[in-house]
Amino acid sequence: MNGTLAVARYTLIELSRRRILLVFFIIGALGILGLGVGLKVLYSVSSSSQGNFGPSNVDPAVFNRFIELLFLTYIFGALGIFGLLVAYGIGMTAIYHDLDSGAAVSIFAKPVSRLAFTAGKIGAAVGALLAIMFLLGVETRLVMFLFGGGLEDALTGEVLAVIGNTVVIMLLVLALSTWMNNIVAAIVAFIYYNVISGVIVFVHNLVDTGVIGNAVVKVVFTILYWLVPHELTSSAAGDLVRAQVTIQGSRGTTAVAGVPSASGPGDIVWWAFVVCVLGALVYYSVRRRQV
Repeated sequence: MNGTLAVARYTLIELSRRRILLVFFIIGALGILGLGVGLKVLYSVSSSSQGNFGPSNVDPAVFNRFIELLFLTYIFGALGIFGLLVAYGIGMTAIYHDLDSGAAVSIFAKPVSRLAFTAGKIGAAVGALLAIMFLLGVETRLVMFLFGGGLEDALTGEVLAVIGNTVVIMLLVLALSTWMNNIVAAIVAFIYYNVISGVIVFVHNLVDTGVIGNAVVKVVFTILYWLVPHELTSSAAGDLVRAQVTIQGSRGTTAVAGVPSASGPGDIVWWAFVVCVLGALVYYSVRRRQV
């Protein structure tokens, strides 16, 4: 336990000194702020020129609220993108630099097992990710004041979903970076998680909704679906659409059907299983790495 805590404390200090992580955090903070201010300016312009940006027969208050909700979807999307940048930054640096520089040799020479080393690294990486995402979430909440209130619960769910997805990415990069260059590890993780897994999940959703009815395709992609991570989704998208439907009336009811639902208990359990598997993979990689 002492070895794990020592490694975690040392890793947090090292992460705080990594410029790439600081750069990603600054980009995220400035990006969310800039996006919020820029969207607020556009919102003000569109609200004052409704005849040019929207139908003239719509109640101005309804139109303004609709624009606010539309802009909030962009802010939530930006939060997810910047969260992934931070996850890649932590995953590329938390273990790789110790193994690459030879610092791990001196650590293992002390009474620190590879299990304690791995647990400390993962604990510090998750802690740093949670701290940064908390700060970005608070900033996003403050930016939301520019567009009114009423969607705080949607933001909370979105932050939790982003954290869950970024933890998976971070663990995957941590495991790969013990075997290869950290930049290559990030590229491989991106291709696997965002391209291969994304395509599998997308096709599975098409099969699940009946768009693709081929029985063979259904069986194949049902099996593949449970072999890849599932991106957690919050109720934010649905909350935003339902809020838009409320202010638009019956004209927007058809949009709700096309919104993906929030992740259910099965998806959360699968996420927890994937996290455990990736954590074990990180330990296996550290154990097999010759230093």
